[in-house]
Amino acid sequence: MKITSAIVVAAFAACDQNQSGNIGATKLGDMSNAAERRSPLHELRAACGEGSATDAGAVIQRAPYLQQVTTSSAMIGWVTTAPAGEHVVVTTPRGEYVTTAPAIVQRSAQRSTGETQMWATITGLEPDTVYCYALGAAAPLTERIGMRTAPRAESTKPVRFLAFGDSGGGGSDQYALRERMLDVPYDLIIHTGDVAYDSGTIGEYEDNVFGVYAEMFSSLPFYPAAGNHDYKTLSGAPFRDVFALPGDSGEKWYSYDWGMVHFVALDTESDYATQAKWLDADLAASKAPWKIVYLHRPPYSSGNHGSDTRLRGLLAPVLEKHDVQLVLAGHDHDYERMVPQNGVAYVVTGGGGRGTYDVGVSSFTAFSDEVIHFVQVEVRENELLLHAIDANGVQFDSTVVPRGNARP
Repeated sequence: MKITSAIVVAAFAACDQNQSGNIGATKLGDMSNAAERRSPLHELRAACGEGSATDAGAVIQRAPYLQQVTTSSAMIGWVTTAPAGEHVVVTTPRGEYVTTAPAIVQRSAQRSTGETQMWATITGLEPDTVYCYALGAAAPLTERIGMRTAPRAESTKPVRFLAFGDSGGGGSDQYALRERMLDVPYDLIIHTGDVAYDSGTIGEYEDNVFGVYAEMFSSLPFYPAAGNHDYKTLSGAPFRDVFALPGDSGEKWYSYDWGMVHFVALDTESDYATQAKWLDADLAASKAPWKIVYLHRPPYSSGNHGSDTRLRGLLAPVLEKHDVQLVLAGHDHDYERMVPQNGVAYVVTGGGGRGTYDVGVSSFTAFSDEVIHFVQVEVRENELLLHAIDANGVQFDSTVVPRGNARP
Protein backbone atom coordinates (compact mmCIF):
# COMPACT_ATOMS: atom_id res chain seq x y z
CA MET A 1 0.00 0.00 0.00
CA LYS A 2 2.83 2.41 0.76
CA ILE A 3 4.32 1.81 -2.66
CA THR A 4 0.98 2.43 -4.39
CA SER A 5 0.45 5.64 -2.42
CA ALA A 6 3.92 6.86 -3.32
CA ILE A 7 3.21 6.26 -7.01
CA VAL A 8 -0.06 8.19 -6.82
CA VAL A 9 1.59 11.11 -5.02
CA ALA A 10 4.41 11.19 -7.56
CA ALA A 11 1.90 11.19 -10.42
CA PHE A 12 0.00 14.15 -9.00
CA ALA A 13 3.25 15.97 -8.29
CA ALA A 14 4.26 15.53 -11.91
CA CYS A 15 0.94 16.96 -13.10
CA ASP A 16 1.31 19.91 -10.71
CA GLN A 17 4.56 20.87 -12.48
CA ASN A 18 2.61 21.53 -15.68
CA GLN A 19 3.37 25.01 -17.06
CA SER A 20 1.28 27.03 -19.49
CA GLY A 21 2.55 29.52 -22.04
CA ASN A 22 5.59 27.68 -23.42
CA ILE A 23 4.34 28.02 -26.98
CA GLY A 24 7.74 28.70 -28.57
CA ALA A 25 10.80 26.46 -28.60
CA THR A 26 13.75 27.68 -26.55
CA LYS A 27 16.39 25.98 -28.72
CA LEU A 28 16.84 24.47 -32.14
CA GLY A 29 17.66 20.91 -33.09
CA ASP A 30 18.20 19.55 -36.60
CA MET A 31 17.08 22.25 -39.01
CA SER A 32 18.23 20.58 -42.23
CA ASN A 33 14.75 19.57 -43.47
CA ALA A 34 12.06 22.24 -43.71
CA ALA A 35 8.39 21.25 -43.58
CA GLU A 36 6.14 22.03 -46.52
CA ARG A 37 3.65 24.81 -45.79
CA ARG A 38 0.10 24.61 -47.13
CA SER A 39 -3.36 24.02 -45.72
CA PRO A 40 -4.48 20.42 -45.18
CA LEU A 41 -8.06 21.52 -45.97
CA HIS A 42 -7.65 23.79 -49.01
CA GLU A 43 -8.02 21.13 -51.71
CA LEU A 44 -11.01 19.49 -50.04
CA ARG A 45 -12.78 22.79 -49.47
CA ALA A 46 -12.10 23.89 -53.04
CA ALA A 47 -13.69 20.64 -54.23
CA CYS A 48 -16.70 20.48 -51.91
CA GLY A 49 -17.16 23.70 -49.95
CA GLU A 50 -17.03 24.75 -46.31
CA GLY A 51 -19.48 22.18 -44.92
CA SER A 52 -21.43 24.66 -42.82
CA ALA A 53 -24.60 23.65 -40.97
CA THR A 54 -27.90 24.63 -42.57
CA ASP A 55 -30.83 26.14 -40.66
CA ALA A 56 -32.25 22.62 -40.24
CA GLY A 57 -28.84 21.51 -38.95
CA ALA A 58 -29.43 23.15 -35.56
CA VAL A 59 -30.30 19.64 -34.34
CA ILE A 60 -26.66 18.58 -34.77
CA GLN A 61 -24.93 18.81 -31.38
CA ARG A 62 -21.55 17.40 -32.46
CA ALA A 63 -20.40 18.17 -36.00
CA PRO A 64 -19.72 15.23 -38.34
CA TYR A 65 -16.29 13.59 -38.11
CA LEU A 66 -14.43 10.90 -40.03
CA GLN A 67 -13.41 7.51 -38.66
CA GLN A 68 -12.03 4.32 -40.22
CA VAL A 69 -11.31 5.70 -43.68
CA THR A 70 -10.06 2.96 -46.02
CA THR A 71 -9.47 2.62 -49.76
CA SER A 72 -13.18 1.93 -50.33
CA SER A 73 -15.13 3.03 -47.24
CA ALA A 74 -15.47 5.50 -44.40
CA MET A 75 -17.44 5.93 -41.18
CA ILE A 76 -19.00 9.26 -40.24
CA GLY A 77 -20.13 10.05 -36.72
CA TRP A 78 -22.19 12.90 -35.26
CA VAL A 79 -24.54 13.67 -32.36
CA THR A 80 -28.11 14.84 -32.92
CA THR A 81 -31.32 15.64 -31.06
CA ALA A 82 -33.52 14.42 -33.93
CA PRO A 83 -32.21 11.05 -35.15
CA ALA A 84 -35.22 9.93 -37.20
CA GLY A 85 -34.41 9.61 -40.89
CA GLU A 86 -30.93 11.08 -40.71
CA HIS A 87 -28.45 9.92 -43.34
CA VAL A 88 -25.33 10.83 -45.32
CA VAL A 89 -25.43 11.71 -49.02
CA VAL A 90 -22.19 11.26 -51.01
CA THR A 91 -21.45 13.02 -54.29
CA THR A 92 -18.44 13.74 -56.49
CA PRO A 93 -16.91 17.22 -56.44
CA ARG A 94 -18.85 17.92 -59.67
CA GLY A 95 -22.10 17.08 -57.89
CA GLU A 96 -22.74 13.64 -59.34
CA TYR A 97 -24.65 11.33 -56.98
CA VAL A 98 -22.63 8.41 -55.54
CA THR A 99 -24.60 6.85 -52.67
CA THR A 100 -26.72 7.43 -49.58
CA ALA A 101 -25.80 5.81 -46.25
CA PRO A 102 -28.46 5.52 -43.53
CA ALA A 103 -27.55 6.56 -39.98
CA ILE A 104 -27.43 3.97 -37.22
CA VAL A 105 -28.10 4.86 -33.58
CA GLN A 106 -25.39 3.84 -31.10
CA ARG A 107 -27.60 2.58 -28.30
CA SER A 108 -24.92 2.21 -25.61
CA ALA A 109 -23.39 5.67 -25.94
CA GLN A 110 -22.88 7.88 -22.87
CA ARG A 111 -24.99 10.90 -23.80
CA SER A 112 -26.90 13.78 -22.27
CA THR A 113 -30.69 13.41 -22.21
CA GLY A 114 -32.16 13.97 -25.66
CA GLU A 115 -28.88 13.53 -27.53
CA THR A 116 -28.09 10.54 -29.76
CA GLN A 117 -24.77 9.28 -31.13
CA MET A 118 -25.11 8.43 -34.83
CA TRP A 119 -22.90 6.48 -37.26
CA ALA A 120 -23.12 6.02 -41.01
CA THR A 121 -20.86 3.73 -43.04
CA ILE A 122 -20.12 4.62 -46.66
CA THR A 123 -18.97 1.80 -48.94
CA GLY A 124 -18.16 1.27 -52.62
CA LEU A 125 -15.69 4.15 -52.90
CA GLU A 126 -12.55 4.36 -55.06
CA PRO A 127 -9.03 4.60 -53.57
CA ASP A 128 -7.27 7.96 -53.19
CA THR A 129 -10.31 9.85 -54.41
CA VAL A 130 -11.96 13.04 -53.20
CA TYR A 131 -15.66 12.74 -52.32
CA CYS A 132 -18.16 15.20 -50.89
CA TYR A 133 -20.61 14.21 -48.17
CA ALA A 134 -23.47 15.98 -46.40
CA LEU A 135 -25.78 15.12 -43.53
CA GLY A 136 -29.46 15.09 -44.32
CA ALA A 137 -32.92 14.18 -43.03
CA ALA A 138 -36.18 15.65 -44.33
CA ALA A 139 -34.01 18.62 -45.30
CA PRO A 140 -30.22 19.02 -45.69
CA LEU A 141 -28.50 19.41 -42.31
CA THR A 142 -25.07 20.44 -43.61
CA GLU A 143 -23.55 21.72 -46.80
CA ARG A 144 -21.09 19.43 -48.58
CA ILE A 145 -17.87 18.45 -46.80
CA GLY A 146 -14.75 17.12 -48.53
CA MET A 147 -12.87 13.91 -47.71
CA ARG A 148 -10.33 11.67 -49.46
CA THR A 149 -10.12 7.89 -49.34
CA ALA A 150 -6.88 6.10 -48.48
CA PRO A 151 -4.43 5.19 -51.25
CA ARG A 152 -3.83 1.57 -52.26
CA ALA A 153 -1.16 -0.46 -50.47
CA GLU A 154 0.99 -0.51 -53.60
CA SER A 155 0.86 3.28 -54.00
CA THR A 156 4.18 5.11 -53.71
CA LYS A 157 2.48 8.45 -53.12
CA PRO A 158 3.91 10.14 -49.98
CA VAL A 159 1.83 9.64 -46.84
CA ARG A 160 1.58 12.72 -44.64
CA PHE A 161 0.15 12.68 -41.13
CA LEU A 162 -0.10 14.92 -38.07
CA ALA A 163 0.77 13.56 -34.61
CA PHE A 164 0.34 15.11 -31.17
CA GLY A 165 -0.60 14.11 -27.64
CA ASP A 166 -1.70 15.37 -24.20
CA SER A 167 -3.85 18.04 -25.75
CA GLY A 168 -7.42 18.38 -24.57
CA GLY A 169 -7.32 20.89 -21.74
CA GLY A 170 -9.22 23.67 -23.48
CA GLY A 171 -6.69 26.40 -22.66
CA SER A 172 -4.90 29.01 -24.74
CA ASP A 173 -1.94 26.68 -25.45
CA GLN A 174 -4.23 24.18 -27.16
CA TYR A 175 -5.94 26.82 -29.27
CA ALA A 176 -2.64 28.45 -30.28
CA LEU A 177 -1.33 25.11 -31.51
CA ARG A 178 -4.58 24.27 -33.29
CA GLU A 179 -4.16 27.36 -35.49
CA ARG A 180 -0.71 26.19 -36.57
CA MET A 181 -2.08 22.74 -37.42
CA LEU A 182 -3.79 24.38 -40.38
CA ASP A 183 -0.46 25.46 -41.92
CA VAL A 184 1.01 22.09 -42.96
CA PRO A 185 -0.35 19.30 -45.20
CA TYR A 186 -1.49 15.90 -43.94
CA ASP A 187 -3.98 13.18 -44.85
CA LEU A 188 -4.80 11.80 -41.40
CA ILE A 189 -4.29 12.62 -37.71
CA ILE A 190 -2.99 10.38 -34.94
CA HIS A 191 -2.90 11.08 -31.21
CA THR A 192 -0.57 9.70 -28.52
CA GLY A 193 -3.15 9.76 -25.72
CA ASP A 194 -4.72 11.96 -23.05
CA VAL A 195 -7.16 13.26 -25.59
CA ALA A 196 -9.56 14.87 -23.07
CA TYR A 197 -8.54 16.37 -19.72
CA ASP A 198 -8.86 16.08 -16.88
CA SER A 199 -10.90 12.93 -16.61
CA GLY A 200 -12.09 11.89 -20.07
CA THR A 201 -15.75 12.76 -19.49
CA ILE A 202 -18.27 13.18 -22.30
CA GLY A 203 -18.39 16.90 -21.55
CA GLU A 204 -14.61 17.19 -21.84
CA TYR A 205 -14.63 15.40 -25.19
CA GLU A 206 -17.31 17.76 -26.43
CA ASP A 207 -15.63 20.95 -25.22
CA ASN A 208 -11.91 20.18 -25.44
CA VAL A 209 -11.76 17.81 -28.40
CA PHE A 210 -14.66 18.07 -30.84
CA GLY A 211 -15.22 21.71 -29.93
CA VAL A 212 -11.60 22.49 -30.83
CA TYR A 213 -10.83 20.33 -33.87
CA ALA A 214 -14.23 20.13 -35.59
CA GLU A 215 -13.12 21.60 -38.92
CA MET A 216 -10.16 19.19 -39.12
CA PHE A 217 -12.10 16.11 -37.97
CA SER A 218 -14.84 16.63 -40.57
CA SER A 219 -12.42 16.14 -43.47
CA LEU A 220 -9.42 14.27 -42.02
CA PRO A 221 -9.69 10.92 -40.18
CA PHE A 222 -8.60 10.84 -36.54
CA TYR A 223 -7.00 7.75 -34.96
CA PRO A 224 -6.26 8.23 -31.22
CA ALA A 225 -4.54 6.03 -28.67
CA ALA A 226 -5.96 6.21 -25.14
CA GLY A 227 -4.03 7.78 -22.26
CA ASN A 228 -4.32 7.54 -18.49
CA HIS A 229 -6.57 10.63 -18.28
CA ASP A 230 -8.90 9.13 -20.88
CA TYR A 231 -9.35 6.19 -18.50
CA LYS A 232 -10.38 8.23 -15.46
CA THR A 233 -14.09 8.09 -16.27
CA LEU A 234 -15.70 4.63 -16.40
CA SER A 235 -12.38 3.02 -17.38
CA GLY A 236 -12.35 4.83 -20.71
CA ALA A 237 -15.96 4.16 -21.76
CA PRO A 238 -16.51 7.74 -23.07
CA PHE A 239 -13.33 7.46 -25.19
CA ARG A 240 -14.66 4.29 -26.78
CA ASP A 241 -18.14 5.77 -27.21
CA VAL A 242 -17.12 8.89 -29.10
CA PHE A 243 -14.69 7.13 -31.43
CA ALA A 244 -15.22 4.14 -33.74
CA LEU A 245 -11.82 2.45 -33.86
CA PRO A 246 -10.94 -0.62 -35.95
CA GLY A 247 -9.98 -4.10 -34.76
CA ASP A 248 -11.46 -6.57 -32.30
CA SER A 249 -9.89 -5.48 -28.97
CA GLY A 250 -12.90 -3.45 -27.89
CA GLU A 251 -11.38 -0.22 -29.29
CA LYS A 252 -8.26 -0.46 -27.11
CA TRP A 253 -5.43 -1.45 -29.45
CA TYR A 254 -5.74 -1.65 -33.22
CA SER A 255 -3.99 -1.32 -36.57
CA TYR A 256 -4.81 0.00 -40.04
CA ASP A 257 -3.09 0.80 -43.32
CA TRP A 258 -2.77 4.05 -45.21
CA GLY A 259 -0.98 3.54 -48.50
CA MET A 260 2.46 2.10 -47.87
CA VAL A 261 2.28 2.65 -44.08
CA HIS A 262 1.01 0.19 -41.48
CA PHE A 263 -0.04 2.08 -38.33
CA VAL A 264 -0.47 0.45 -34.92
CA ALA A 265 -2.07 2.16 -31.88
CA LEU A 266 -1.44 0.54 -28.48
CA ASP A 267 -3.22 1.07 -25.16
CA THR A 268 -0.72 1.54 -22.33
CA GLU A 269 -3.55 1.46 -19.77
CA SER A 270 -4.20 -2.21 -20.65
CA ASP A 271 -2.14 -5.37 -20.27
CA TYR A 272 1.31 -5.01 -21.84
CA ALA A 273 2.03 -8.72 -22.31
CA THR A 274 -1.23 -9.36 -24.15
CA GLN A 275 -0.55 -6.48 -26.51
CA ALA A 276 3.05 -7.52 -27.13
CA LYS A 277 1.83 -10.93 -28.27
CA TRP A 278 -0.87 -9.37 -30.43
CA LEU A 279 1.63 -6.86 -31.86
CA ASP A 280 4.02 -9.65 -32.84
CA ALA A 281 1.28 -11.36 -34.85
CA ASP A 282 -0.06 -8.11 -36.31
CA LEU A 283 3.33 -6.93 -37.57
CA ALA A 284 4.18 -10.38 -38.91
CA ALA A 285 1.03 -10.28 -41.04
CA SER A 286 1.78 -6.85 -42.54
CA LYS A 287 3.54 -6.56 -45.88
CA ALA A 288 3.76 -2.76 -45.69
CA PRO A 289 7.27 -1.36 -46.18
CA TRP A 290 6.70 1.21 -43.41
CA LYS A 291 5.54 0.37 -39.89
CA ILE A 292 4.73 3.05 -37.30
CA VAL A 293 3.61 2.37 -33.71
CA TYR A 294 2.13 4.95 -31.35
CA LEU A 295 1.06 4.81 -27.71
CA HIS A 296 0.79 6.95 -24.58
CA ARG A 297 3.43 5.95 -22.03
CA PRO A 298 6.92 6.29 -23.52
CA PRO A 299 9.46 3.45 -23.73
CA TYR A 300 12.15 6.17 -23.63
CA SER A 301 11.78 9.57 -21.94
CA SER A 302 13.82 12.12 -19.99
CA GLY A 303 10.70 13.95 -18.81
CA ASN A 304 8.85 13.92 -15.49
CA HIS A 305 7.33 10.48 -15.91
CA GLY A 306 10.44 9.01 -17.48
CA SER A 307 10.89 5.78 -19.42
CA ASP A 308 8.45 2.93 -18.92
CA THR A 309 11.14 0.27 -18.80
CA ARG A 310 8.74 -2.66 -18.40
CA LEU A 311 6.90 -1.58 -21.53
CA ARG A 312 10.21 -1.16 -23.32
CA GLY A 313 11.38 -4.61 -22.31
CA LEU A 314 8.28 -6.25 -23.75
CA LEU A 315 7.87 -4.16 -26.90
CA ALA A 316 11.41 -3.39 -28.08
CA PRO A 317 12.24 -6.98 -29.16
CA VAL A 318 8.98 -7.13 -31.15
CA LEU A 319 9.58 -3.73 -32.77
CA GLU A 320 13.13 -4.66 -33.75
CA LYS A 321 12.12 -8.11 -34.98
CA HIS A 322 9.62 -6.63 -37.44
CA ASP A 323 11.67 -3.60 -38.53
CA VAL A 324 9.36 -0.93 -37.11
CA GLN A 325 10.88 2.39 -38.16
CA LEU A 326 9.15 4.89 -35.82
CA VAL A 327 7.52 4.86 -32.37
CA LEU A 328 5.61 7.93 -31.14
CA ALA A 329 4.58 8.39 -27.48
CA GLY A 330 3.14 11.04 -25.18
CA HIS A 331 2.52 11.22 -21.39
CA ASP A 332 5.45 13.56 -20.74
CA HIS A 333 4.40 17.05 -21.81
CA ASP A 334 7.43 17.84 -23.91
CA TYR A 335 9.25 16.97 -27.11
CA GLU A 336 12.10 14.50 -27.11
CA ARG A 337 13.78 12.76 -30.02
CA MET A 338 15.96 9.80 -29.16
CA VAL A 339 19.11 8.51 -30.75
CA PRO A 340 17.83 5.49 -32.77
CA GLN A 341 17.74 2.38 -30.60
CA ASN A 342 18.67 -0.77 -32.55
CA GLY A 343 17.30 0.77 -35.71
CA VAL A 344 14.06 2.13 -34.20
CA ALA A 345 13.41 5.89 -33.98
CA TYR A 346 11.58 6.93 -30.78
CA VAL A 347 9.96 10.36 -30.31
CA VAL A 348 7.93 11.76 -27.40
CA THR A 349 5.30 14.23 -28.61
CA GLY A 350 3.27 15.15 -25.53
CA GLY A 351 3.10 18.91 -25.99
CA GLY A 352 -0.29 19.05 -27.68
CA GLY A 353 -1.74 21.85 -25.55
CA ARG A 354 -2.11 20.80 -21.91
CA GLY A 355 0.99 22.67 -20.77
CA THR A 356 4.57 21.44 -20.57
CA TYR A 357 6.85 19.65 -18.13
CA ASP A 358 10.56 20.21 -17.73
CA VAL A 359 12.57 17.69 -19.73
CA GLY A 360 16.17 16.69 -19.23
CA VAL A 361 18.75 14.86 -21.28
CA SER A 362 19.67 11.18 -21.06
CA SER A 363 22.25 9.00 -22.75
CA PHE A 364 19.62 8.17 -25.39
CA THR A 365 18.54 11.80 -26.07
CA ALA A 366 19.28 13.40 -29.42
CA PHE A 367 17.23 16.58 -28.73
CA SER A 368 14.63 17.71 -26.18
CA ASP A 369 12.65 20.82 -25.25
CA GLU A 370 9.63 21.65 -23.08
CA VAL A 371 7.38 23.24 -25.71
CA ILE A 372 3.81 23.13 -27.02
CA HIS A 373 4.09 21.44 -30.41
CA PHE A 374 2.98 18.84 -32.90
CA VAL A 375 4.93 16.71 -35.34
CA GLN A 376 4.18 16.48 -39.04
CA VAL A 377 5.52 13.38 -40.76
CA GLU A 378 5.99 12.71 -44.46
CA VAL A 379 6.63 9.09 -45.43
CA ARG A 380 8.26 8.66 -48.82
CA GLU A 381 9.32 5.47 -50.60
CA ASN A 382 12.76 5.29 -49.05
CA GLU A 383 12.77 7.77 -46.18
CA LEU A 384 10.57 9.34 -43.52
CA LEU A 385 10.85 13.03 -42.66
CA LEU A 386 9.64 14.18 -39.23
CA HIS A 387 9.17 17.88 -38.51
CA ALA A 388 8.56 19.28 -35.00
CA ILE A 389 6.64 22.59 -35.09
CA ASP A 390 5.78 24.80 -32.11
CA ALA A 391 2.65 26.85 -31.40
CA ASN A 392 4.23 29.90 -33.03
CA GLY A 393 4.47 27.90 -36.26
CA VAL A 394 8.26 27.60 -36.06
CA GLN A 395 9.92 24.33 -36.96
CA PHE A 396 12.49 23.64 -34.24
CA ASP A 397 13.64 20.09 -35.01
CA SER A 398 13.54 17.47 -37.73
CA THR A 399 14.91 14.05 -38.50
CA VAL A 400 15.20 11.65 -41.39
CA VAL A 401 14.47 7.96 -40.83
CA PRO A 402 15.58 5.56 -43.55
CA ARG A 403 13.27 2.81 -44.76
CA GLY A 404 15.85 0.13 -44.02
CA ASN A 405 16.42 -0.92 -40.41
CA ALA A 406 20.12 -0.16 -40.01
CA ARG A 407 21.09 -1.68 -36.69
CA PRO A 408 24.62 -1.02 -35.39
